Amino acid sequence: MASINPSYLDCKNSPHVSGKTDNHCRLTITKITQTNGATNQTTVDWKITVEGTPYSYLYALYVSLGGKVLYDHHTGGAIKTSWNSGDVIASGSTTFNNNTDGSLTLNAYIKQMFFYGNGDTTRWTNPKFYQDNSTNMVCSTIPRVSSVSAGSGNIGGSLAINVSRHSSNFTHTLTYAFGNLTGTIATGVGTSYNWTIPTSFYAQIPSANSGVGTITCKTYSGSTLVGTSTCSFTAKVTNSNPTFTSSQLSYLDSNASIVAITGNNQHIVRNKSNLKVTFTDATAKNSAKISKYEITFNGNTTSKTAGSTIDYGIVNSSQNLTVSVKAIDTRGNSTTISKTITILDWVLPSAVIKATRVNNYEDETNLKVSVTISSVNSKNGINSIKYHYKKVGTSSYSEYVSLTNNEETTVVLNKLYAWDFQVVITDKFGSTTYNFVIAKGTPIMFIDTILQAIGINCFPTEENGLSVSGFSFFDLFPIGAVRMTTNDVNPSKYFKGTWTLLASGKFFSGVDITFYLWSRTS
Repeated sequence: MASINPSYLDCKNSPHVSGKTDNHCRLTITKITQTNGATNQTTVDWKITVEGTPYSYLYALYVSLGGKVLYDHHTGGAIKTSWNSGDVIASGSTTFNNNTDGSLTLNAYIKQMFFYGNGDTTRWTNPKFYQDNSTNMVCSTIPRVSSVSAGSGNIGGSLAINVSRHSSNFTHTLTYAFGNLTGTIATGVGTSYNWTIPTSFYAQIPSANSGVGTITCKTYSGSTLVGTSTCSFTAKVTNSNPTFTSSQLSYLDSNASIVAITGNNQHIVRNKSNLKVTFTDATAKNSAKISKYEITFNGNTTSKTAGSTIDYGIVNSSQNLTVSVKAIDTRGNSTTISKTITILDWVLPSAVIKATRVNNYEDETNLKVSVTISSVNSKNGINSIKYHYKKVGTSSYSEYVSLTNNEETTVVLNKLYAWDFQVVITDKFGSTTYNFVIAKGTPIMFIDTILQAIGINCFPTEENGLSVSGFSFFDLFPIGAVRMTTNDVNPSKYFKGTWTLLASGKFFSGVDITFYLWSRTS
């Protein structure tokens, strides 16, 4: 129950000149109402009454409580000429704001003035006597619950908890709730406490990097519980990326035949080796689990749920590549490891081939092959250079014949025919085949001393003839051909064969020319 001490205030009793006691006033508190929480107020119901034996005049009265005026009457005349004990002069209800700790002390003050007798015109300014009195009325303290606040902190680290209390006599007990966990933080706390957030909180948030909990503050005045307040706080996950090191990532060339050449399964030969990448499981931290792995190689990313071996097969790259693996846990935290893959560039062997007939028409044909191969870390070499050939239009090649790189050799090919040629170059990793044709032997100009004939872009075939690209100028007219001339010279003088005059004369009217018509008969 709310209370106030004392609950009333009287004016001081002053002796009457006749030896009697005059009447006086009393301020009485009739009811106290107090509120808690944000208002923290006390409402006082009061009344002012007349006490004692009334026979004098009461000319003035002033009453205040807690600095608030309850009654103030100054008239110069009697308030009332006759009073009875217990008469109520005034009453009311007044609200006061308590101190922040819930306490409240009200100063009560009463002053009254008296005059008795007749004919004194200065009675107001010079009363016969006055009475006044004051006292401190102490109200019951309203219990004020302290408020608590906290922000965020790392699990395993410190969280500052602040308590705003209304009395230095208050102490506090702090407790927490986080997920399924509850416990006591501290007892006997004053205004602040630095709490180390338990690492057991990790297990409550295996799929998140933070969680929200509640701190409860119980306020005590001595051993009496005043009340409770709460606030939220955030516990954060830190330093929880998975444990994953580059030693858990490896690769090799699984093509045994290529490794036999390079002598090192860590060397990947372009377009020949078979690349396999292997990684082992990462370790998640602080109650998380590994959810997946993302493996990125040569611009492509694949996903796995556990440590694996990935067969990338043949790799077409001329330079080193990087493979990386990202381990991602259930909180989304990740660690990425990577490894550089050594690539040895290799392409098929190539060659510059020169194959020409002597003088462009002889049977003898000069052949030279100049080969270029990839070094492959100086592990590559030319295994063989060989050739074979066949007459164009036929199906069977000759037996293979070996060549030496950059050395010229002579092949005899009948100049009267064209020849299909094949050169096969083989290094330690592969081979290249070149196909080309050796044309017939064709001189720009050939003088045949036996036939006494000349051939241009061909060999002459007619005695005493001229042939151009296989056509004889002395055989322009075959047997049975007819030639017209304007003179009577037999064409056999100029052309091959026997020519017989068929007819002569003027064949066109008005043309004064005689024509001769000849025919080759043999």
